[in-house]
Amino acid sequence: MASEALAPHVCHGTPLPQAALAADGRPVLLLVGDEAGSHGSWARCGIERHYRLLSVPTGDGGQAAVPSGVRGVVAFHGTAADRALSLAESAGLPTAALRTAARRRAVGTRRPAPSGEPAPDAALTAVVVSVVADGLARPLFVARPEREAADSGYVVEAADPLLRRGSVTEAVRAVHQELGIHGGLTATEIHVTGRGGDRRITCRHVDGLFGADPLLRAGSLATGIDCALVWADLAAGARPDLVPRRRSAAAVRFIRVGPELALGTEDLDIDELPGGIWEVHLETAGNTADESGSATRTVFAVAVGEDAAACRRALDLLAGTLRVRHRPRPAHTDERTQRRTHA
Repeated sequence: MASEALAPHVCHGTPLPQAALAADGRPVLLLVGDEAGSHGSWARCGIERHYRLLSVPTGDGGQAAVPSGVRGVVAFHGTAADRALSLAESAGLPTAALRTAARRRAVGTRRPAPSGEPAPDAALTAVVVSVVADGLARPLFVARPEREAADSGYVVEAADPLLRRGSVTEAVRAVHQELGIHGGLTATEIHVTGRGGDRRITCRHVDGLFGADPLLRAGSLATGIDCALVWADLAAGARPDLVPRRRSAAAVRFIRVGPELALGTEDLDIDELPGGIWEVHLETAGNTADESGSATRTVFAVAVGEDAAACRRALDLLAGTLRVRHRPRPAHTDERTQRRTHA
């Protein structure tokens, strides 16, 4: 690959020349796509404290060769997974974390429930996020639906009692072994049925995660484990730091804001952030309009607190303060030039 095809990505500074990269003491990772989105910038910043990132476009661009000295290949989204995996394979670099993350691009890997199993109790449905190394899954944290609609977000408590249940760890490890998952970060949806000694844990499906996943943002803030860096370490074949440094709670919520508007530029209008709100971003789903010429606006909000209830209170207060300032897109503007904006 020609050197001009690679661009160093620096979180809070200007790009360094290639000569400076050679003198930098950090190991080098190849970042395919560089498309973490506004709410994924935390992942880049965390990784760059330990690694130098060289960006390469998602597109094919011919049969590119991975520069010497690169320790691994990473990507933030499924759209870049095939390209990243191809580059890692061609250079003989670790691929397990990328292969696991790419599973999410399918429908997830489902494990059928035993015949006659009772319907799961929604209050006892959770997602166990695990790091997988050398074929062994180790639960890092448990995420529960932030509200009744599971797709509205998740809340993580570092002290979630499910983490202390050996039966949960056993079930998660068993399903990973059954599915042949040997490395990476995963999210296993579990359902707990029955009561007392008759409780039963069923793993419904397992999804691979990319380093900028919102679930990992909540887990990082609640536990102090830098999950994006863990993912990068796995992609580089290094041993990740899994020591918790925080014991609190964090939640992410996706809030749809409306009405649906014609494509244009939007900014969040918030008089004052409620206490406990860590960050807020505005995203336009797909950045494209539907048949009516409108697009869905979603606010990605993160809260931190001493427990799940404190996070939910902060997010409830935030939902009542959100407004969107909309500036319609000029008729001659090309859709491809639209950029997402956030507060």
